Amino acid sequence: MIEPGVHKLMQVMQNKGYRVYENDLVDWNLNIVGIRNKNLVPDRFLGEWFINYYPITTDPSLYYLHNPAPEVRHKGTAILMEGQYLGTYEINKHKNSYYALCQNLHTVRVFRDNNKDGTLNIHPSTIEQGFFGINIHKGPKNGNWDTRNTNYSAGCQVFADSRHFNEFMLKCRNGANSFGNKFTYTLLNEADFD
Repeated sequence: MIEPGVHKLMQVMQNKGYRVYENDLVDWNLNIVGIRNKNLVPDRFLGEWFINYYPITTDPSLYYLHNPAPEVRHKGTAILMEGQYLGTYEINKHKNSYYALCQNLHTVRVFRDNNKDGTLNIHPSTIEQGFFGINIHKGPKNGNWDTRNTNYSAGCQVFADSRHFNEFMLKCRNGANSFGNKFTYTLLNEADFD
């Protein structure tokens, strides 16, 4: 996992023409940014600005790469395309279970991987746009992943440790109180920082 400084991160976002939220007059103006690993074989979780880095996966888990979810079995597993998704997420219940950032407000673009080889296959011919429930949610408590249970992400952005997720959601709730329950997510790639 790379942890670029805030200036490099903002430079990459500005070079891509992405919006950067910065209002010195109000706290909790969040920029939520994921950075995809250059490696396409998923396995493990690799005024004044405040920046926090959390280990998350930006890719579907091996289980779902081998076994697409039943509702999309004919299409393949979703892999969120890199880009900026303005005002796409809101705090809501993930699978009617707990509060997370849910992709309910706008569509996202995904690649569909249906060859079941366990490698991320990102081909332009498989791009699809829609409401797919590509949420930002938690992983297990203390980051204790059961190696027998690898069905943690069918395309969602998943925190490695639920404690980090809880800290993140506190920031999101404060952001919602200041700016409304609407969040932008930006997914970059490590290669953007080379």
